[in-house]
Amino acid sequence: MIKLVLMFGTLLSTLIVTAANPVKLKSGDISVFKEKVVAHIVIDDHKTIIDGRNKPADVYYGEKGEYEKFVADLERGHQSFITYFNEKKGKIKMTMSDSANDAEYTLKVNVSSMNVGNAVGGAWGIGKTGGALINGTMELIENKTGKVVCEFEFSGVKGLLGSKFKTRVISVYRYLAAELLKVL
Repeated sequence: MIKLVLMFGTLLSTLIVTAANPVKLKSGDISVFKEKVVAHIVIDDHKTIIDGRNKPADVYYGEKGEYEKFVADLERGHQSFITYFNEKKGKIKMTMSDSANDAEYTLKVNVSSMNVGNAVGGAWGIGKTGGALINGTMELIENKTGKVVCEFEFSGVKGLLGSKFKTRVISVYRYLAAELLKVL
């Protein structure tokens, strides 16, 4: 009986660990990440669909008069991705950059939808704040040839809870970098 319980626990743990990474390699060769090269990161999320509102971000935040603030917060999130990737890459030799100068590759991140989270509960201490959540794809493109070297998809990458969107979006992009590093 004890062996059966231990086997079940091990199987459950394995399933949880393998199902936990929301970033998956769709196609291609990831060995380029082990080369000492620079990748320019381009994140397309300024007009992503806002989940639950079914509107593009520029329309949704534009109606509220907050689109410029939304974009500024996203830019902070993009920097969080670059910083976290470069600091935590371990044996990965590729370096991420926000500059196209001297970059041999481009990592194009297309965020197809974003749930911006909820700050109401955090402000009142209720504990119902939600972290931002993103879905989309990533393509690593060789700049010389324009060829896609590898492609990833991500679904349900969720950041930490926070009362401000800036905090949530910085966290979600940090988690996207962390989950990408796990795949590599």
